[in-house]
Parts: sequence; C-alpha cells; structure tokens
Amino acid sequence: MKIDKNSFVTINYLIRMGEREYYPPDGKPEEISFCMGWGVMPPGLEEALIGLEENVEKVVRLSPADAYGDLDQELIMEVPRSDFAPDVELKAGQVFETEDEEGHPVFFVVQEVRPETAVIDFNHPLAGKELEVSFTVRRVREATPEDLKHEPSCGCGCGGGPTQH
Repeated sequence: MKIDKNSFVTINYLIRMGEREYYPPDGKPEEISFCMGWGVMPPGLEEALIGLEENVEKVVRLSPADAYGDLDQELIMEVPRSDFAPDVELKAGQVFETEDEEGHPVFFVVQEVRPETAVIDFNHPLAGKELEVSFTVRRVREATPEDLKHEPSCGCGCGGGPTQH
C-alpha cells in the first residue's frame, strides 16, 4: 500500500541539525506512528512520504518553512521569576506546560535564568532550524476511526501536537 493523505504511518526517523546535533539526542532512530494530515509531522516530511511504500528509506532536507517554521521573536519573552512556584528551581533548558486562553496545553522552554526574571520561549524547539530527516517507512495502512480519535503528538519531545506548530 502506498502512503496517501488518509494513511496511518509508522516510520523510524532521525533528525540531524547541523554537524553534531540530533533528535533523538542519542543519534539513534526512533519509531513514531501517526495519521497523515494531522500536522503531527512537518509539512515537508508529510509531503515527502506521499506515494512511498513499506521498507522505503529516504533522506529529506527541510527548510524552517517546511519544518517547524521560523523562529518567532514574539514567542520569546521575559517574565518575573515570581510567575513560577517558589519551590521550582529554574534551569535553562527546562520544559514547562501551561494552558492557552482556550484551555489547550502549550509548552515553553526556559532559555535563560536571571536574578529577578526568566527568559522563556514558546517556539517549537526545532523552529528556525534547517533539518535533515532520515527515515524508513515501517508500516502503512488506512487510518481507522479509532486512530482519528486520539490527540496527536509531534514526537519531537516538546510534548505538543499540531496546535504547537
């Protein structure tokens, strides 16, 4: 079966950013399953998957626009440390979850901790980066109604789904 916009797909993937930065960080491919068209994977990767069959290996290079978008400076902000619980020891790189105005979960990363403030970033962790994605198609089938009921996750470790990207 060939992958189309109604497929449920399982791939092994490895993302390379630059010379020595990988996701997963250990440099070993990781498996992820998802419904095409939900925005779980970057649009450029989903486009590269269309028409492929099981056991096909491929490498695609994605610009930020085809991956997780450009870095949006408006999503990086400085907030008072008092916005965090007093017992939270803030460190750069920590990921926190909060809710948007509609009650949906959103995630942010602490970029920098200052004496009275913290710089936080609501961008996707891979935003603004050129990516090289190596993948192998493991399984392809038509998505079932049950597959379509589950809240998707992008798999990159940010904890987000399509609303994050």
